[in-house]
Amino acid sequence: MKSIVTITAIALGVTASPALAQDEEDWSGAYIGIQSGYTGTKSDTTVALSGQWSVETQALRDFFSNNMGARQSDGSPNTGVVLGYNVQTGGAVLGVEGEFTYLNGGETIQRGPLAVPTFPTLSYSYMNIIEPKHHFALKAKAGVPLGRTLLYVDGGWAWTKARLGVNVQSNGNYRKAALVDRTMDGFIVGGGIEHRLGNNVSVRLSYQYADQGDETYTTAYQPGSSFTTPAYTETVTQDLRLHLVRVGVYYRF
Repeated sequence: MKSIVTITAIALGVTASPALAQDEEDWSGAYIGIQSGYTGTKSDTTVALSGQWSVETQALRDFFSNNMGARQSDGSPNTGVVLGYNVQTGGAVLGVEGEFTYLNGGETIQRGPLAVPTFPTLSYSYMNIIEPKHHFALKAKAGVPLGRTLLYVDGGWAWTKARLGVNVQSNGNYRKAALVDRTMDGFIVGGGIEHRLGNNVSVRLSYQYADQGDETYTTAYQPGSSFTTPAYTETVTQDLRLHLVRVGVYYRF
């Protein structure tokens, strides 16, 4: 984290230099870079009940589904590589960019045992899992060159490999769980500021928001569960959103 702060300070400090800001630069051409920073992970889980749950009271169904659902949040470091190409025309810079990012984070939360208000001798314990693994994005970019500094916005489509899961157990030996690995996808938008340190090297500070949609999966009975038939069914819907703040160093060919 100290290295990230140092690079950011250098980037912003150099950008603020009036003398450099007056230099003219051509941003056209291919480039490759490395970048790292912080990922804010958000995930909401909702649960729909069916099957044998239809014979249970509404109060029990509401208690179970509300507590099996969750709102998760995690912050963790990221690191990745970038490959892109710019074309400068007049007072604008247009480009395309591909990036691969390793996401080293996730959150597992556990709650319970929680007693059912209408049936206090019955209690449930819950677990929710979100673990984003890695992320790939293809983006278009449009920017305004200010001498050796480029202000830009970007947007496109992103794909994130993630592990999702839930687990529930009761003191009556009801055991259900699901753990799935899925590649989720959705739009990504953001922007940043980039500054040339020389003819071939630049530094950048950027932010992107990626909405990776949601996935639906069902639980399965676990070994040792006393309840297997008739089947109680839980259908889980879980989404994924990423906030990516990064600094990077880039080499232009």
